[in-house]
Amino acid sequence: MADALLEGRGLTRRFGGLVAVDAVDLVVKEGTVHGLIGPNGAGKTTLLNLVAAFFPASAGTLRFRGEDITRHGPAQRARQGIRRTFQNLKLFAEMTALQNASVGLHASNAAGVFDAIVGTRRHRREERAIANASHAALEFVGLGQYSDVVAGALAYGHRRLLEIARAIVARPTLLLLDEPAAGLNATEATNLSALIHRIRMQGTTIVLVEHHMDVVMSVCDTITVLNYGHKLAEGTPSGIQENPEVIEAYLGHAREPAHAGA
Repeated sequence: MADALLEGRGLTRRFGGLVAVDAVDLVVKEGTVHGLIGPNGAGKTTLLNLVAAFFPASAGTLRFRGEDITRHGPAQRARQGIRRTFQNLKLFAEMTALQNASVGLHASNAAGVFDAIVGTRRHRREERAIANASHAALEFVGLGQYSDVVAGALAYGHRRLLEIARAIVARPTLLLLDEPAAGLNATEATNLSALIHRIRMQGTTIVLVEHHMDVVMSVCDTITVLNYGHKLAEGTPSGIQENPEVIEAYLGHAREPAHAGA
């Protein structure tokens, strides 16, 4: 597709005899927020992990900006502009918020070990640029006043924001958000929705895995529903809300058996 930023075809992930993601096609259009929803165990986070190269795909292909990245590892995909957050926070508790945000940029440093040891001009220039960008990312998510606070001392909702700041500091092309609203109260979830809108307005395309339906329905352009590793449905938020198969998957209503000869 001409406007597809990310295109997965037949994406499959097996863990032994378990098929967690089964031949899923996924097309994420540039400049959109694309939701992945489904009951627990549906394969949402596994599919996100395939996009991030956290797991290799057992089958299928993945293209980003038209390039086949199926065999690219996580570091290479990060350099290409794909960044992510995690369902379980992976912050450095003893480092400050600023230092945690900076981690998102140090991986792409041009200065080498020698520059760091000697303290070359290039190293000092890069460190200033990283600090400035990290401060800006913290301000963007609303944590500017907490830059010198260690991550472990931040409130839970602020730690969620810090994880996002670390992911967006490098201005990614594609941001993968894995349940960013988990554990947030209603006010924090509303603020998160506003933040996702602002990230999108900066030009970042977003794939969102989320159980918080108020967040999903308020920010997503397109929603893909997974169930038992299969794509169950796809469409606009309003269409998904009215889809009987989606309602059945969430509510657990049994289907009527098909009549013989029907």
